[in-house]
This record gives sequence, structure tokens and C-alpha cells, in this order.
Amino acid sequence: MSESASVPPLPPPPPPLQATLSSFRTALEKDKVPAPRLTNDECSWALNYPELQKGCFLSRVCQYAQPKRCQYTPIDSILQIGPTCGLTALSMLLNGQPTAAELLADASAQKYTINGEMFSAQYLYELVQKHVSNPLTCHFHEGFLDCDQIKQQLCSGACLLVPYDADVNHAPCQRSGHRAHWALIVGYLIDDLDKFYVVARHGKTRNLAVWSLAALSESNANLVEFAQPKGHEDLTFLLPPGGIDGDQGLRKRSIVVTNLPYQVVQVR
Repeated sequence: MSESASVPPLPPPPPPLQATLSSFRTALEKDKVPAPRLTNDECSWALNYPELQKGCFLSRVCQYAQPKRCQYTPIDSILQIGPTCGLTALSMLLNGQPTAAELLADASAQKYTINGEMFSAQYLYELVQKHVSNPLTCHFHEGFLDCDQIKQQLCSGACLLVPYDADVNHAPCQRSGHRAHWALIVGYLIDDLDKFYVVARHGKTRNLAVWSLAALSESNANLVEFAQPKGHEDLTFLLPPGGIDGDQGLRKRSIVVTNLPYQVVQVR
């Protein structure tokens, strides 16, 4: 064999893989890929709580300083099917019993919904009352969420069902109700500057979310107008009397559930 036809030497082996920030961010975009432990100092205080660490990393909360206080209820995620965010959040709260599909059948029979949508906090509250049992209790909250009453409830281990406008990353935004969505608030975090955050789950991702309570409160208070949800242009949706800004709508309304039979995780 001539020299020009000789087999070229093999390339050297690639260097060992390292968990870079960019590769970590890529992995975080895939819900079913477990979050690796960071090799730098970001959110290292939460190494023993990987779901919370991932949520704080994505939200850029307490990146380098441990929170003053943090606790959450380890409720499993459930992904929604169709426009069933409120029913899915309620099913999460009840540990999947009943399922979101069973809640949909019940809500449809009660004429609270057509496709699973919940544009009435009052309707969802009535479902909560029907399906929670002792020792759980629930009550309706009307007004801004960023208040001492809600903070005290969260510090006592309560969970909240909250409607809000969801941005493209599912974080709270203000779109006048055009991106209305439901979340289940399962805990709270107070950072080193005394800013109050909530820990949340919702049906669009398996990730825990960490949001400013002030931002969630403003988003909840801006729900004034219905818009046909993207991806469901051909469906008919049921609105309560007066729309989402009416007496039975979504604006400045949330549902507080207390005495949950779950062990609260205290992050120390």
C-alpha cells in the first residue's frame, strides 16, 4: 500500500466530560432528565434538595446565599392533558386521588367546564370543598396575595390554588388574563434580603418553580379579560357570569387549603 493510501492515525480520545453551566441548562430543559449537581457555587445550599435546587437555579433565586427560611410540601407533579390546569393542580394537591380525568367528569356534570377549563375560582372552590376530607380544610381568599395573611398561611404549611397569567417560561406575567393558568403553591422561601418567594407546581412541567410572591400577586390581580387559549382555537370555553373579572371569576381570588397530611420539608 502506498504512503498516500495509508490509514491516518486515530484522533486522541476526547477529554473527560465536565458538568458545565451550559450543559446543565440544556439538561434542565428536559423534564425527565434529573438535575446534576452543580460544580460551581450556584444554589449549593440546596444540594440535598435537588428539585428545589433546580427550581432556584432556573429562577436565579438564592444563587449564592442561603435563604433565611424555606419550606415546602413534597407533592408529586402531574402533567396536564388538554386545558385542565386547574383540575390537574387540584389532583396534585389530593395526591392523584381523584385523578384529573375524574375531576373533569365531575366538573362537566356540574356544568363548571366544557373541556377542562376553569375560568371561575368559585367553581374550583366548590370542587375543592367536595373532594377534600378531614383533616383538610379550605377557604376562599379574595384580594392581593402579597399580604401578611397569605404569608402566615404559607409559613404554617398551607397550600394555595392560584390563577395567574403564565409567561412563555410559565412564570407570572401580566397579560390581562390572556394567558390564564392555575398553579399549586406548595411552599415559600425568604432570601437574604427578606424578599418573599413561593414554591409552586403546575401542569405544564415537572419542575418545581420559584416565583416572587409580589409578581404572582400582581399577575393574579390582572386577570380581567378572557382570550381564546393558544392551541385550542376551535374549542368553546365556559366562562362564569361576568367573565373572569366577575364575582365568580379569577381576578384577586385564590383557594387556601390547610391541615394537609403531608410532611413539610424544612430546608436548613
